[in-house]
Amino acid sequence: MNQIPKEQIHLTERSTLNPKRSTKRVLHVITRMIIGGAEWNTFYSLKLHNRSKYEPILACGPETGPEGSLIEATEQIGVPVYIASDLIREIDFKRDIKALVQLVRLYKELQVDIVHTHTSKAGILGRLAGRLARVPVVIHTVHGFAFNAPIPKWQRKLYIALEKMAGHWCDGLIFISKQLMTEAGRLGIGDPRTYALIPSGIDISAFRNGANNGNREAKLKLLGLTNHVPIIGTVSRLVRDKGLELLIEAAAKLKAKGFDFHMVWVGDGPLRNELEALAKRLRVAERLSITGMCTDVPSWVSCFDLFVLPTLWEGMGRVFLEAQAAGVPVIGTKVGGVPDVVKDKITGILVPPNDLDALVKAIETLLTNHELRRQMGYAAFQFASNEEFQVEFMVRKIEEVYNQAWKRRVESRQ
Repeated sequence: MNQIPKEQIHLTERSTLNPKRSTKRVLHVITRMIIGGAEWNTFYSLKLHNRSKYEPILACGPETGPEGSLIEATEQIGVPVYIASDLIREIDFKRDIKALVQLVRLYKELQVDIVHTHTSKAGILGRLAGRLARVPVVIHTVHGFAFNAPIPKWQRKLYIALEKMAGHWCDGLIFISKQLMTEAGRLGIGDPRTYALIPSGIDISAFRNGANNGNREAKLKLLGLTNHVPIIGTVSRLVRDKGLELLIEAAAKLKAKGFDFHMVWVGDGPLRNELEALAKRLRVAERLSITGMCTDVPSWVSCFDLFVLPTLWEGMGRVFLEAQAAGVPVIGTKVGGVPDVVKDKITGILVPPNDLDALVKAIETLLTNHELRRQMGYAAFQFASNEEFQVEFMVRKIEEVYNQAWKRRVESRQ
């Protein structure tokens, strides 16, 4: 891992960069390389780029968290990692200017051909730095818009204005869901002629194998459970916008109705203590197991009888695809890009966000109807097997965006 000094950048011996290259050097820039949807998207792009054509590099901020980090995994696949010490998630104008300067210097020192930014903060600063450093091609993937979060009106207006400006600093916009692309077009963000819809891909083979490895009994034994207990599972960062408080409330109602079940949450995050306290207060703590961060997510998903995540917002919701790839029926919410990756009443059930009664009813329906769970699980597996959801397909489509943007740049100079 390479720190980016404030005054000068030096490539260390750990760098695998080749100065006499025939490939295009692609620098992916992201605010935090924690374990999350946007970060997995970035990781697989770095891992699967066609190395005969592209030389991938990663630049990210220093922040990690209880969710875990993908920085080490990125280094292990032979991708150089550079840390911009002032690239942080929160708005801090002094540090933001420093981060901008760090990125401009990095782009120039590495002589990158393509900058590909991810997430809101890195997307704004990284695209502006690309133009200041005169990088030939700058691409941004919209994993979600910061202005969709519950924030003050003035902040929402500021974020929209920044996104509209940043839309002029890049040569292409990739969207992971139709909803995000439609919203960008409505708000006048970027040039619709350069839009590309590329869903965030998943490693489908990992979840297929997880579903076939027969480890359910061992996992349940680890939790002190018997094999007959229905498992309501989820995979999530434990943060406010995932709606997990509502899932605990639903568990309390289901327990009061006499249902036998156990919840298994794979993940961690800053809200963990608060969620565990709520579970105790509602007397369902004995029905909840939180694994913390795990490296064997597919094997845990294979233990689920149903996957439930009452999220309040998702750019796409790749975890729903991962569960379906393991043949698990899902319950989600009608928000963001989730309806693109869950077929309501076919591969799972979609309910309105923040609707406790609808959530309880949906869980009841699948808990009490084994045949419906089986049918939906099979349909889910078939749906998630579509080529458009696979990581290899995603990266090839991203590279097509690079090629098209490069061609437009070359033609504009002739």
